Amino acid sequence: MSETSPSLAPQQELWQLNARELAALLREEFVLWWQQESRLHRIIARLDNGGARDLGYTSVAGLVADIARSSGPGVKKLVKRALVTNPSQGIDGAEIPAPAPLVGEAAREGEISPEHVDGIVRVLEKIPATTPEEDREFAERSLVELARTAGVKEISKLGKAILGHLDPDGTEPRDTPAPRRELNFHHRKDGSAKFDGYLDPLSAAKTLALLDPLAQFSEGDPTGEPVQRSRAERYGDAFMELVALAASHPESPNRSGNRSDLIVTIPLADLKKELGTACLDMVTTITASEARILACDCRVIPAILDGKGQPLELGRAKRVVTEALRFMLALRDSGCAFPGCSRAPRHCEAHHVVHWAHGGPTDLGNLVLLCAHHHRLLHRSDWKLRMVDGLPEFTPPEFVDPWRRSRSNRHTAQPRAA
Repeated sequence: MSETSPSLAPQQELWQLNARELAALLREEFVLWWQQESRLHRIIARLDNGGARDLGYTSVAGLVADIARSSGPGVKKLVKRALVTNPSQGIDGAEIPAPAPLVGEAAREGEISPEHVDGIVRVLEKIPATTPEEDREFAERSLVELARTAGVKEISKLGKAILGHLDPDGTEPRDTPAPRRELNFHHRKDGSAKFDGYLDPLSAAKTLALLDPLAQFSEGDPTGEPVQRSRAERYGDAFMELVALAASHPESPNRSGNRSDLIVTIPLADLKKELGTACLDMVTTITASEARILACDCRVIPAILDGKGQPLELGRAKRVVTEALRFMLALRDSGCAFPGCSRAPRHCEAHHVVHWAHGGPTDLGNLVLLCAHHHRLLHRSDWKLRMVDGLPEFTPPEFVDPWRRSRSNRHTAQPRAA
């Protein structure tokens, strides 16, 4: 686009332009908009290569949602466009080519819109993995060339034709009936686990009835976990919320027949400094920072070991946050206190503003309810928390708000009547 194009008319006001000039100006502004979004794509893709984690976020989508003060599917679409049209970086630092490089090139030129990008990517994702690379490249090139002059509907039509040619038989049907209920569990060396399974219709309905409400997007939640994560991640978090609820039930059994407990061993000095590592359930290694998150709301059993690690004395179990305190926190915070989050109290953990390992008291004035996602974010990022007039107040990092204006959740901002 030429800077001397008469349609820009920098010396004229809009009311001085005729309809033809206004239409030409609108076209040029659209091109600039598309190019600017492509620049956003490149920035987001770079942040996805470890940058978001360095700032304390578990996903780049969460970082984008906070900076853009946005929520819902819009953030998810923006991040997906960024990652599919730009190269990424492997663990060894080597560049991994973009899944749709020709789409990214056309977007950077301002030749195709974000809607075109979405339409082309939807087609490319349906191409079978066994398709030869040259056929996949031909399909992408054909779709991009059409998108330069056509609308999104035409992309969909050509996409159906391409898929019909590359995969005429469609998805192969299952011949053997699946079992009624099945769970396959594989424990990995690092302590993580991978599992999959199958549920009969009735069992599936009962399970989804519990998972669906916890895994839905929250449109009014600009920074909440459901907005920031993929569908699989949201359902994984929902499953863990159910596990946490079951584990907190007084009749929930473990291997010894008592309440479900995790055993974390760590020197007190390492816990205070958040340095070094801890041991989870006597086997898995976790960081001291992760142990500190767990220590915010748990039962503590002090133990004295000798130099060889032999136990000399074991104290009595004492819950850091009592049930009475949790009830008062629920009355005050009404759920997760982080700005914009709407998680209910039963899905939250108690967080010490001044950590108890540093002498912070376990009382109402030093405790805040936080959901698991925002609890981790507060520990690992530059978000700050303080108590003002007995209520939690959060200060965002500079990259979220250069003025670092304090924020409160709407359901904790106003004092309640007794």
